[in-house]
Amino acid sequence: MMEKQLSSIVPSRNIPQLRFSEFDLDYKKVELKKVATFNPKSEELPESFIYIDLESVKNGLLSKEERINKSDAPSRAQRLLRKDDIIYQTVRPYQKNNYFFDKNVNDYVASTGYAQIRTKQVSEYLYQYLHTEKFVNKVLVRCTGTSYPAINSTDLSKISINIPNIPEQQKIAAFLTDVDDKITKLTKKKDLLEQYKKGVMQKIFNQELRFKDDNGNAFPKWRKGRIDEFGYFYYGKSAPKFSLSDDAPTPCVRYGELYSTYDEVIIDIKSYTNIEPSNLKFSKGGEVLVPRVGEDPLDFANCSYLPFPNIAIGEMISVYNTEENGLFITYYFNAKLREKFARVVEGANVSNLYFKYLEDIEVQIPSLDEQYKIVSFLTDITNKIKAVTTKIEKAQSFKKGLLQQMFV
Repeated sequence: MMEKQLSSIVPSRNIPQLRFSEFDLDYKKVELKKVATFNPKSEELPESFIYIDLESVKNGLLSKEERINKSDAPSRAQRLLRKDDIIYQTVRPYQKNNYFFDKNVNDYVASTGYAQIRTKQVSEYLYQYLHTEKFVNKVLVRCTGTSYPAINSTDLSKISINIPNIPEQQKIAAFLTDVDDKITKLTKKKDLLEQYKKGVMQKIFNQELRFKDDNGNAFPKWRKGRIDEFGYFYYGKSAPKFSLSDDAPTPCVRYGELYSTYDEVIIDIKSYTNIEPSNLKFSKGGEVLVPRVGEDPLDFANCSYLPFPNIAIGEMISVYNTEENGLFITYYFNAKLREKFARVVEGANVSNLYFKYLEDIEVQIPSLDEQYKIVSFLTDITNKIKAVTTKIEKAQSFKKGLLQQMFV
């Protein structure tokens, strides 16, 4: 493996901590503008092209490729790309959402929100360098403005970098590109699994896809009724942020964590509170937690299943107790009732979803046996997504370590 070709070095000169053993020359310190051209003058734009705006790039990949006519293009569409160009987002917080243009075509145009960088050095090496923490920090301190802090291309071009000779650039670039390819493949696999899960959930909850029992017989028709006919709600009780600490005695779940921390199932409790237990509400195990406060009405279907007893449930959470399978109900709420939840949200900037408006929403629920079949099926897909996510995180952590040690 290529990792075995790397050796640890104690840097006493202008050299990296981790380096391929066949190289030993010092790196050269130069300003970016000495090794690259910024925003080279473009040829005439084609009559139609793929426009890359600040939302088009995510994790180094083009997340959307929409063709537009030149006559309909925004005024910011000016940077006609050539193969091996780097586009670097100059507006915070986008500075890590950049793109290396490896297509041998002449109909991609980037927004002026990017600095277009063209170099006679090894483009892939420079692209990797621009993502090092040291370089990004230099960019951030040079950003100006309040609403949308940004760095202009001139200031960007004056930042000093340290570069080795061309053969070493090529070897580093090839090595890191292999790591990126692995991350890209894993990311695409995760995206496909998530799309598959979303599609199959829609079919299940629309009853286009039905399961059979262990003897191959059809399950009964789904039961119709209001949400309050299959369970009941109550509100959690205060577990404010100031009461949290790692050594607090009482495990708790707070409403913000339903958006930021937990998926459909709460596996590990992340927060602990010092609030007196008599002033808290505790789970019995098997509840569905529905956020009561949020900003986007369409985000309230961010419910989580709490399988554990004796967990304090914070305020701003509607707690749904049911004799049905709680995880099935969680899947159902998130996948089927998103728009129905949104229609009963109250408020403007900060919205509230009171459970009294949820209780009379009409639902259809299968038998418990079919619920267990559905949960088992969806949980299997979820576990596959988590396994791929873990691989992505490990690869990204490995890459981050390389960027810290292989560049000066």
